[in-house]
Formats: sequence, C-alpha cells, structure tokens
Amino acid sequence: MFAAWWLPRFPLQALHAAGHLPPVDCIAALDGIPGRLAQRGDASLACVTEALERRGVSPGMTVSQALARCPEMRSVYREEAAESQLQNRLLGWAEAWTPDYEATHPGLCLLDLRRVRNAATLAWEDHGRDMMTSLRAQALDARVGMAENADLAFLAARIADPLRILTAEKSAARQALGALPITTLSPPSEILEIFHLWGVRTLADLAALPRADVTARLGKAGTQLWQISRGGSERLLHLVRPQAVFEACLDLDAPIESLQPLMALLGQMLDQLIGRLRAAWQVAASLHLQLTFEDGSRHHQQLRVAEPTCDPAVLRRILETHLEGLTAAAPLTQMQLEITPARATTSQMNLFDAGLRDPNRFAETLSALEALLGHGRVGRPAHRPLRQPDAFFLHPFLQPVVAAPQAALPFAEAASTQTGLPLLRYRPPREIRVRLKNAVPQQLLCEGQTRPITAAHGPWKLSGGWWDRTLAWEQEVWDVRSLDGTLYRLVRQQNRWRLEGIYD
Repeated sequence: MFAAWWLPRFPLQALHAAGHLPPVDCIAALDGIPGRLAQRGDASLACVTEALERRGVSPGMTVSQALARCPEMRSVYREEAAESQLQNRLLGWAEAWTPDYEATHPGLCLLDLRRVRNAATLAWEDHGRDMMTSLRAQALDARVGMAENADLAFLAARIADPLRILTAEKSAARQALGALPITTLSPPSEILEIFHLWGVRTLADLAALPRADVTARLGKAGTQLWQISRGGSERLLHLVRPQAVFEACLDLDAPIESLQPLMALLGQMLDQLIGRLRAAWQVAASLHLQLTFEDGSRHHQQLRVAEPTCDPAVLRRILETHLEGLTAAAPLTQMQLEITPARATTSQMNLFDAGLRDPNRFAETLSALEALLGHGRVGRPAHRPLRQPDAFFLHPFLQPVVAAPQAALPFAEAASTQTGLPLLRYRPPREIRVRLKNAVPQQLLCEGQTRPITAAHGPWKLSGGWWDRTLAWEQEVWDVRSLDGTLYRLVRQQNRWRLEGIYD
C-alpha cells in the first residue's frame, strides 16, 4: 500500500505558511525574482487561486493577460526559501508515518506503508482519515491518495476530495483518472510540446496510444509517462535518507591537564563513532577535533585521513600525534569529536606506479614533522603564478595536485626554441660586495677575494606586487664575466648584492 500527499497550489500555500500572502481571494504567484507585491506585465503566472480559475485565469498566462480577465488580481513572486521550508515540514510529517518516503516533487510526497503496522487493505480508509486529520491540524490544504502502487497513489491524490482510495475493484474511480489533463504528469517541456502536436490532452489520450510507438518516438521518458497514464507499475521509491552526523561531545566533571587521560576519553568517543560508521557501511575520511579550555579558549583542528579507514588504532594514532605537539595555558573542560564519513573504496594498483605502502603511516610521519617544524612548514613545493624568482608555496602532501593545462608548441617551433646556458645556482645565494663605475659593476668581492669584471650585461629589472606594500618587490639582474672567463649572475635588491649562481 502506498499513499501520496499532495499540496495543491504549493507556491501559494508556502507563501501563506510564511505569512507573506496578502489576505485576498484573487491572487497569483509569479515566476521570477523573489519579492512581495508585483505588477509586471511580462511575468508569467506559476500558480493561481481557485477564485482566479473561475474568472478564466490559468497558470502560464502573463500578468497582462490575467489582469484583462480579473482587474482586481494581486500578484506576488514565489519564494524559494518558503517553499523549501514547507517541503521539509511535509517530509518531516511523512517520516512520522514511515521511514520509507520519497520527495517526488515540490508539494508532493509518496509514502510506502507496507512496513506500517496494521496496514491491511481493510484499514486503508482509517489510515487515510488519520493522515488528513494530521495534515489539516497544520492548517494545510492537502489531498491524500492511496493505492497499491506509488504511481497510482499519485494519480489518486490528484482526484482526491480530499481523500481517494483506488483499489482493483474500483474501476469507476480508475476511469476518472483518464479525464486528468496530461500536465498532471509534469512531463518535460519538449515532450509536452510533442503531446500537444499529437493532440494528446488527457491521460486517456496517452493511454490509448501503442506503447511500442511511444517508446520509439519518446524513449524511456515517454514509456514511463505511458505506464503512469495506465495506472503505473511497481517501482522503487527514491527514498529520503537524512544524512547521519557522526559526532560526540563530552563535558568533563574535572578538568584534564595531561595527555594520557585525554587520549583515554577520546578513545572511548572514537570507539562509539566507529561502531556507528561500521553500521552505516562507511569509513572515516577526516576528523574534526574541538577542545574547550577552562579560560574559555578553544582549539580547532581538521585532521585528514590519508586513506579513509575504520581502523581505531590508525585514527587514535592520528589524534595522538597531533595532541603531542599541542600546548595549552589552561586545563581542558570539554571535548568534541566529529568524523566526516565516506564510502569505502578500493582502487586497482598500477604495475608501474610507486604507491605508498602505508598511506596512514606516512600521514602520521608528516603530522609529527609538522608538530616539530611548525604549522605550514611541511609539504610539496609548488610554483606560484608570479614573475618573482623562486616564488613558491607548500602544497599539502595528501591533497592531489591539479596541473594547469599548458598549450603544446608545434613540433617545428619547439625544435627551433633556443635555450641559454644552464645556471648552477647557489643555495642560499652568497652575500657579496660589488664596486661600480658609472652604475656598472667593475669588481666582485666574495669570500675575501677580489675578482675584476671584464664584461657586464644588464641591468634587467624585475618587479611585482606593487599594489600591496607588504608584497611589493623589485630587483635588477646582471650577467658578468670575470678575468678568468667565469660567468656569474648578480642580483641587487634593496641596495644589497648577492651572487645568484655560475653559468656552466
């Protein structure tokens, strides 16, 4: 047994529930930018009241067309937030009946009642009346349809007033479904246009067409619409499952000042969360640790797991490695641990890839190095997209690096590209003194030796970051040759000279 809850004129009901609907009978909801009152002639009507329908106004008309039929019509824009809030409330009420329900469309919810106690056929009317009572208690205009399959229950809700039950014996009620307009099925716009070209206006018109011809011309989507028009078929609902939160919080009766009791309590919290993870067939992708101290200060840390796992020993080592390098000015009074879940995956190893033997052990080593050297000082060096020489940053080892696409040079152009002499760079560059004559280097003083310069080329001036004083930089580069024929690269920055390297 399935039930369908349908809220007709859903955009208007959402505005009414939010308190944003003027108290008038002739009012319409418009598609477009959210707002309050509106009178835009080119806006289309998404939903109209029953009073407007009696005046000949229907959804799809423009405001100008509707005002020609009902000059006293008022209009408001739809509000996505209000509709989302009402839809969530509808799903919450459905969850009170059964854990198996589907959010089919805005304002429509399908319930699978086969696991509900006393859901026998003889009790269908009792269930339907109880549903209507609970929905009316929320001040909603609702329709409830019940049938042996989900699609038929949806159609029953469309002809309900306010409750309709369709069974195999009620052939007269099934015939009433044929008079429903084809728009009841909410077909895609391109298929709806084809239906209009074919002259298909009702469900009965669609059901009269041969299935093979509908499938050949409209594909799978057309076949599904055809099946629904003939009473539907058994299908699995797209069940709504609330996202599980794997989080534990503990307020301490006595403050903690050392690592050992802290790890004992964290281990207990971790075991509880891992048990819930395993029950959900998931693994831990990251840990979020929050510690609150007696002086009101807090410590937050996101700990990424190199290879998602449910192994408590691995997760405990990750926490312990981080906490070993943590110092606090006050005792601990509260701790909170949250696990970000992920699906367990396995990957096929490549024969020629040198992968990590134990990614989690490698992550622990990195955490220990970061605790020793400082935050942000361990990683993979990567170039910054700047003109500044040696501009780089440290990319975390455990995060994948996405290489920027590079345009490939034609073969002839790549073959003709000239390259200069290789530069053997000093790490770090050597501080030197340079004697100038007419702003040109003449002598190089390095390590107590004076080397005359016979040729100097430059300067090549580089600069950047001029828009920010803290990032601004400027330097000039010289290529010089000494008396013994050695080629050097000299750099002057902030009136200080350094020997960058030697050309090979």
